[in-house]
Amino acid sequence: MGEMGESIQRSVNRDIMKAKGITRKRKREDKNPRVKKRRKYEELVKKHRAKVSEFQDGKPQGVYSGEATGMRAGLKKSTKLN
Repeated sequence: MGEMGESIQRSVNRDIMKAKGITRKRKREDKNPRVKKRRKYEELVKKHRAKVSEFQDGKPQGVYSGEATGMRAGLKKSTKLN
């Protein structure tokens, strides 16, 4: 076949470029996977903060002064085993 040259590519006309068919509208963030993952991570961090209280490094907790509302004597939180 011999040498093909630098790069032999067929030129694409406008009709071929625009022939996408029927496609759904996508968000702008979905076009950039790095941004999409970053947004997803931010969302997960937000959910995690709602579930877990953040550790406060080195802040004094104060002196324990007992239960604020008192202990309920009639309350039982144990699991009954047969």
